[in-house]
Amino acid sequence: MPHLIEVWNDTVDSRHLTGGIAISVGIAVTAFLVADHLFAAADQTELGHSYALLIGILGCILGAVITGLLFKPKRVITTSTADTRSRQEIIDEIVEEYGDLGDPRELPEAVQNEVRTLGLFDALLDNHRSHADDGNGTRKSDDQQ
Repeated sequence: MPHLIEVWNDTVDSRHLTGGIAISVGIAVTAFLVADHLFAAADQTELGHSYALLIGILGCILGAVITGLLFKPKRVITTSTADTRSRQEIIDEIVEEYGDLGDPRELPEAVQNEVRTLGLFDALLDNHRSHADDGNGTRKSDDQQ
């Protein structure tokens, strides 16, 4: 059974995390120390330390690449079933919660085009017509239309 922990909002196997850190640190520190020794032998102390640090950073990147190749992601992606309710039922639920959505024909042209692209324009228009005022300030029910 894997030992899973959460790190930065991601679930990881703690053994793989420890192995990855060990690999990256091992490569980076070794690269830095070897480069620092080689540059110190060349009598370039100040500039040599900077280059050694750069090589150590490249060692970190190499360690990350090796770790990525050794420890593949273990995510299992599942998809939930789609909501089987009709668009009209969902729009009615939204109207019940937030109030009338208004006439979609009054929206700016760009918004109308986007709503049409989503395939919602006709459903919103039907909803508006079914909830339109009957002249007395009261709403028409479906049997009054």
